Amino acid sequence: MPSPHVAESEPDGLVLTAYLGWLRRRWWILLLAAILGTAGGLAVNQLQQARYTSNTSLLVRPVGATGDNPNAKVNLDTEAQVVRSLVVAERARELMKSGAPADQLVRSVTITVPPNSQVLQVAYEADTPAQAQAGSHAFAQAYLDLRKATAQKTLEIETTALRQQIADVTKQLSVATGRIVAAPSNSVERERAEADQNVLTNQLNSLNNRLSPLISTDTNPGEIISDARLPESPSSPNRTLNLASGLGAGLLLGMVLALLLDRLDTRVRRGRDITDRVGLPLLLELPARTSSLTVLPAGHRISRELGRLRNVLLASVPEPREAGRGRQLLICDGSAGVAAGFVAANLAAAYARAGQQVALVTTKPDSALSTMTGVAEGRHSLASALRRDVPALKALAPVPGLGQLRVLLPGDLDTDVELPVAGLLEILAELTARFDHVLIETGRPNVAVEAQALGRHVDAVIVVAENSRTRSGEITAALQQFEQVNAPVLGAVLAPRLPAHTAPATPRPAVPASRPTPRPSPGPSVESTMVLPRMKPSGSTPAAGSAKPVEPATPGKPVPVNGASGTYRSRGGDADGTGRSYAMESGEDLE
Repeated sequence: MPSPHVAESEPDGLVLTAYLGWLRRRWWILLLAAILGTAGGLAVNQLQQARYTSNTSLLVRPVGATGDNPNAKVNLDTEAQVVRSLVVAERARELMKSGAPADQLVRSVTITVPPNSQVLQVAYEADTPAQAQAGSHAFAQAYLDLRKATAQKTLEIETTALRQQIADVTKQLSVATGRIVAAPSNSVERERAEADQNVLTNQLNSLNNRLSPLISTDTNPGEIISDARLPESPSSPNRTLNLASGLGAGLLLGMVLALLLDRLDTRVRRGRDITDRVGLPLLLELPARTSSLTVLPAGHRISRELGRLRNVLLASVPEPREAGRGRQLLICDGSAGVAAGFVAANLAAAYARAGQQVALVTTKPDSALSTMTGVAEGRHSLASALRRDVPALKALAPVPGLGQLRVLLPGDLDTDVELPVAGLLEILAELTARFDHVLIETGRPNVAVEAQALGRHVDAVIVVAENSRTRSGEITAALQQFEQVNAPVLGAVLAPRLPAHTAPATPRPAVPASRPTPRPSPGPSVESTMVLPRMKPSGSTPAAGSAKPVEPATPGKPVPVNGASGTYRSRGGDADGTGRSYAMESGEDLE
């Protein structure tokens, strides 16, 4: 297609960028959501009660380790659960001299086990720094006391049991010794008594060996290596965490809301929106914005894009059925605005710069063509041509700087009266006989009835959508109107977002009681067969109001055109088939 902006030719990277464009379009939602989320985080930070946390670090030693396993380690995960038990909480409550229930104190304790260590960190959270310090120390000390007491009690039970077994074995050993003394030597009884003595002696030695390490066992369960300190600042609320959480939640909510609004928004923002939603071929996608509501210079980016579109239209729009007549191109708005006029004016300028004779006609009473082309409303217009006050060719106005382009402004058209299509067709037939291209600007076909009526008579129809203002439903409605009359809709053009245009106030014309019947044309006259009023042959001096053909151009000698010595080159020829050149009277084509 003629433009690098055409959506179908976008690479995958640009397509991804286009899909993420909703973030740029809805940035204000993200910003507002981020602000609200941050404000919510601040509010939560103010509403939360200040809490203080103090930490105590414990080195936990194994209790009751024997000589067989002196390097045994304590399972700190189990010990962490012991610290948060109700037994320890009851002991801590006594140390703190607190009246709170033990289960409530447990909820304020947090135990952390650093990796690859034999250390427990006991954190206690309270409303005041002193309570936090006292609670952390109390739970740590209560745990150590409970662990020591448990170890001592276990050791005492084992020691008592061994001592009782030793006493029993010693008593049995005394009995065996007495039997040995009483029995004769070399008797069976003496041998049995000696065997029993040996067994009891070995058993007694074993019990003594087991009792000896228990007596020397260290019952130290551990120690506090870092006692609780008085907190200098509250541990909660965490202002940074609250602000970050609020900001994150706000951004997430904003992204969801922005995506939802973007899905519900039917405004056309890129060429893919037209092809994907409506199914209409996209001829050209112009840059998203422009600040100039005028005919742009030839070097402008939009002018170059429309120049490429002109080349495509020259190749794709079929030739008129009647030989020697110009092509008619209907350019209509997809929505309310001036997009069709902007595209029509600059496309007509592109045709004119290529040496084509172009007539630009508008049926919109509020058209911005006068502002864009710099042509002031004169005494002749489309309204006067429809009333048969003046021929259409005489009502044309030249565009300054573009000698090949003529404009037919709307004049005092009544917006409450439907335009006579028959009269419009006569005017267009008169213009196509003298121009290479006739571009017609109309409003939306579902509002401007003449747009639908003219659509079936022109060679091609282009629907113009304005970026960020036209909705896909409006384009669909326009296509439905054209489909009902089998209009040759060629495709769509996505115009940039244009500045607003305020139509000048014009007096409301008086509406006649009945529309007069157009009188038949009396046949070709001098004025009606010329593109410009009061033209005269180049190089001669005819009478005013008449025109004569000039001598045929010498082969190899260029024929001057508009803008060169005030001479106009006719597109076709007269009835005799010879091309003619006409020179304007002094001042006729000057603004």
